[in-house]
Amino acid sequence: MSVKSVDYKANLAASTIRGPSRVIWADCPIPDMLEDGGKGMYLFDDFMKVGNTDMSSAVAGSLAGWSVYGYAGAQLNDGQLEGGVIKIGSNGDNEGVALLSSSGAFRFITTSTLALNQKMWFECRWRRSSVTTAIADHFIGLMGPTLSSGLPAAAQPITTTDDTLMTAGNFFGFHSTATTGVRGGPTEVAVAFELTSGTINYPTNLTTLMASSGNSVLTASSFVKTGFLFDPNAVPKIVTAPTARQTTGSVRRPIIRFFVNGLELPTFLTTEDIQNATSGQAFPTAFMTPVMAVMNTAGSATNTLDIDWIACAQLANS
Repeated sequence: MSVKSVDYKANLAASTIRGPSRVIWADCPIPDMLEDGGKGMYLFDDFMKVGNTDMSSAVAGSLAGWSVYGYAGAQLNDGQLEGGVIKIGSNGDNEGVALLSSSGAFRFITTSTLALNQKMWFECRWRRSSVTTAIADHFIGLMGPTLSSGLPAAAQPITTTDDTLMTAGNFFGFHSTATTGVRGGPTEVAVAFELTSGTINYPTNLTTLMASSGNSVLTASSFVKTGFLFDPNAVPKIVTAPTARQTTGSVRRPIIRFFVNGLELPTFLTTEDIQNATSGQAFPTAFMTPVMAVMNTAGSATNTLDIDWIACAQLANS
């Protein structure tokens, strides 16, 4: 038996320090999951061991526990920073890199019944090397592989159309766009999700997470921590900043809550948002794994997505 649980306390102010945000991970039984895989899944990568690759041609393969797709001209490098940082990017227009976890499978709802699965925790500490407009799109979150090999593919999860994510597969996560004026642009972050072959959804009041959480907007080479907590048994609360499928003043369970640098967003997702099969609104039902991706949109200007660490955990369904 584990001798103790990870003891994180609630955040009182924004914090970009290297450690996980206490408000997200306070009750995550990480030692129990590591000791007994039947209790849940825990994935954490601090990128302490990173190779250096300049891809002269397109690459689809594996790298240190991650599946990778890189366009010709893409780069994957050691960030040479304390604690381990991986840098992914490209120096050519419509070129990019996607890293998809080769282990772990996390899901919100069951495909046939839309039943809520068990509690899940997610957070990533990352930064943009540039917040200049029309340079690059970034995405961090969860994605379901679309190929039977489990490898990522070209234009997934970010397409070669500026500011546009794929419709080819399931995903859920955080999108920082290339173009100023599109959901806050490169100084902001938006929540995005999609069910395969459906419609990409950007929930109302969750398209400018930095400002909406009380944080300063993104700046070049400054780290940010974005995360969420999925809890099907969350204590109900009053809706004050509704999505398009909620009503102000109603009482709902905050099933998915969002955090930036440990500060919680006033907007959350409820059963109306998640257990929803309506065309154009449907929520992803697949098993998904952590993904990090960047797509260059500006020719020779290099922009990198630098990831310090990424973590995801979920209690077992049975």
